[in-house]
Amino acid sequence: MKVLLVGATGNLGIRLVAALLTHGHSVVAFVRSSKKLESLLPASVYRQITVVQGDATDSISIKKAILESSCDAVVNTAGLAAILPWGRSELPAIFRAVLDAVREAGLDRQKPLRAWFLAGMGVLYYPGSESMLSNYLPIYLEHRQNLRLLQSLPSNTVDWSALCPGTMVPESSHFNVPTTSSRGKLIANAASPPSWKDSWIKHIPLIGMTLLSGMNMGRYETSLEQNAEFIASDLETYESQWSGTTVGIIDGSK
Repeated sequence: MKVLLVGATGNLGIRLVAALLTHGHSVVAFVRSSKKLESLLPASVYRQITVVQGDATDSISIKKAILESSCDAVVNTAGLAAILPWGRSELPAIFRAVLDAVREAGLDRQKPLRAWFLAGMGVLYYPGSESMLSNYLPIYLEHRQNLRLLQSLPSNTVDWSALCPGTMVPESSHFNVPTTSSRGKLIANAASPPSWKDSWIKHIPLIGMTLLSGMNMGRYETSLEQNAEFIASDLETYESQWSGTTVGIIDGSK
């Protein structure tokens, strides 16, 4: 596929450049600064990609990049959600701009584009319930409003998926092609975290579900490289099992 990568200079984005190339995709990096991206990548990798400079909150520029580069898919890794419930960040504006661009480009081409977005574990459902984890651990709540935008889309306008990792850590600071990882593949599950550990603790009045959610969260640390590999691998086919859903992940090697 030809993939427009928004936020290629970020911690996950820079690793996605290498992972996408490893999986045979063509990469169009949409970044605020081409010089910054060039400084982060080996010259041999930078020469393999197309770079478009622009503002990630400008849907018109993003749509133009999609159409002029004939991209088949879009991956958005730009923006960080505010941690505290009352915090504010650029993420909602970026998310809406990218989503609008993807939707409108698909309408122009009369075919929905494939798109991966980033969310957080908080928008996954507590296993066996219809309550989000962020009901018990109210952090990164901006992801909830972003998910509502995705879920409000008319059918057949955007072929979206939302990856919902916990803490992500780097394995390496080298971004070579082909990529390598010291960890195993991720185990994934739609809508709720995979391999959740249940406990009697959840029955403690008022605080049980919060305590158990907090105890489980630490088990969901994954690497940036694993997440980049997961998305790049999924984009090898137009038919994804994760279309239209949030995706919970855990490190299968743990």
